[in-house]
Amino acid sequence: MADNAARRDKFYARKAELDAERQGLTPEEYGVYKGSVGSAVQPVNSASGLLIMSIVLTLISIGVAYGAVIIVMQSMGLVPVVEGDTEFTPVMWFFFFLMFLAPVASWSYYIKERRAQKLRLARGLPRNITESGPSA
Repeated sequence: MADNAARRDKFYARKAELDAERQGLTPEEYGVYKGSVGSAVQPVNSASGLLIMSIVLTLISIGVAYGAVIIVMQSMGLVPVVEGDTEFTPVMWFFFFLMFLAPVASWSYYIKERRAQKLRLARGLPRNITESGPSA
């Protein structure tokens, strides 16, 4: 499974590299992949869109973490257990921790795109670019 993920990452990195080359940009100036290959909807790939998505995912993660703290406090007897509550199973804990990868990934994409945006602006290029080329 890890081999498949690495292959997929190389696939998108190569597509981004080719698109950057086609537009006359370095990979650093291009930023995150702008295409929609493998996506059912148009992806968010501008720095401002990635910032909004990162903030939303972080807020969701904070809410879920708060819920997990309540569950742990209930299991320790510090907070009364409400009838109908279920205890976290090991599988639920696994997905709970896995869920925190989404905000980390979104913030890393935001940072990469923001750096690329600064490089493009320094070179006199538009703030945002698309797979087809620069846009306003």
